[in-house]
Amino acid sequence: MEESLEQPYDFIIIGAGLGGLLSAALLAKENFRVLVLEKNKQIGGALQSFALDAKLFETSVHYIGSMNEGETLHQLYNYLGIADKLQLLQLDSDCYDEIRFGDTSFRLAQTHAGFVETLAKQFPEERLGLEHFMHEIKHVCNHFPLYNMRLGSADEKEEVIHIGLKEVLDKHISNTTLKHILCGNNLLFAGHLETTPFYLYALVQNSYIESSYKFKKGSAQLAKLLQDIIHEQGGKVKRSVQVNCIQEIEGRIGYVEDRGGKKYYANHIISNLHPAETYKMVTGSLIKTATRKRIASTENTLSAFMVNISLKEKTIPYINHNIYYHLDEDVWKDVTSDKGETPNSYGIYFYPDMDLRYAEGIAILTYMHESEIPVGIDTFRTTSSFKSRGNAYELWKYKKALQIIEQIDKVIPGLKDAEKKMDACTPLTYRDYLNTPQGSMYGFRKKLNDIANTTYSVRTKIPNLYLTGQNINLHGVLGVSITAVLTAAEFVGLDYLVNKISKANQRAEKMV
Repeated sequence: MEESLEQPYDFIIIGAGLGGLLSAALLAKENFRVLVLEKNKQIGGALQSFALDAKLFETSVHYIGSMNEGETLHQLYNYLGIADKLQLLQLDSDCYDEIRFGDTSFRLAQTHAGFVETLAKQFPEERLGLEHFMHEIKHVCNHFPLYNMRLGSADEKEEVIHIGLKEVLDKHISNTTLKHILCGNNLLFAGHLETTPFYLYALVQNSYIESSYKFKKGSAQLAKLLQDIIHEQGGKVKRSVQVNCIQEIEGRIGYVEDRGGKKYYANHIISNLHPAETYKMVTGSLIKTATRKRIASTENTLSAFMVNISLKEKTIPYINHNIYYHLDEDVWKDVTSDKGETPNSYGIYFYPDMDLRYAEGIAILTYMHESEIPVGIDTFRTTSSFKSRGNAYELWKYKKALQIIEQIDKVIPGLKDAEKKMDACTPLTYRDYLNTPQGSMYGFRKKLNDIANTTYSVRTKIPNLYLTGQNINLHGVLGVSITAVLTAAEFVGLDYLVNKISKANQRAEKMV
């Protein structure tokens, strides 16, 4: 049975990840009829949370930045009326990320001044270089108008996007260890020293330097609040709907069809999927075969292996910051070394109990490529399709998780004994739930010499098909949110939308 042809939707959004939900919420707020179709039972994409031993764990988003009043994410979410509804816990001001090389520890502090001052105490001879490095971060961020929720020209970005991360590090920092510290949370963007553009590093790092928060009751609350906006404005979010065809008719998308043969009609289609996955489903000739092959063959960032551990009560003290632990100080080793080696880099994230005194859970994240998995690669498993990957896969996953816990027990003494229950996510988990090639953490790998091929417009060659999500401009909650503004602005005007967001925040400031 088909959706009514008499009143087609203004928009169908494929994928209820952050990009899809936020695009839909912004458009619904402008009185457009929106329908969001999600293949999973749970909305949110990377914002999904799940229960382990009756405790809440994150799928992907362990902390967010730029949520202080007046900062980018806060402005956008305040405009939508949800900023004060999000239950957040700010990480320690003097250390949001601890960078550890073996037994040696360094702190990354919030605020630009705090960041420089904290590192300068350990590297006094590098104080001037750190100040110049921070100036470079702010300079580049200021060249991205929408990152600062203001209007501007695309020429601004062109001035800075071809600067390399290595170039800036070498220009301002002499100490090799400090260079590695500044990139010690590389798991946030999966960069490569030689080829990563500096703007990617600057935009991601700056958001956490401005302010760093974790979700008190799971990142899924953000997805739920966005869904509420959509429903309140008369839109719909449908779960367990697997779109497998985007049908082109006479140069436009006529409808999308799910795997059961049901057709959904709208004036415009927005895909929150990876472009390669979107174009697989598009029929017709407007998307050229060469384009499909080029996008499908474009390199993506690495995937991850994550161990989630429920802890025995009051065994591990809660730490209100994240730890990025490296066996040695070469923070780039895991993105350049051959597969199969023991990981060098780990991200460690703490889940507090009610009193913020002890950790009730810990998550450990490390890089992994899909090809490192010896069995089960051809299987598919989600909560909507709960099929076993086989005993060999489960045994391999369990042994890998134990190996990682063994390593992190050196950082968090007593972790092995404190473990109550454990589970792990692999690249196959991310691939199947998030529908990303090889389970890539952040989609296309941005390369200094190939920026045009890894950064996309929200428009496509088909006039009523649009894109949104982490693969278009920048990943992460902030990057995806900014892209959603760009997508919505295609239909209401960027000047109009940015001014409306700005005015809403000005009114809020006057009320305070």
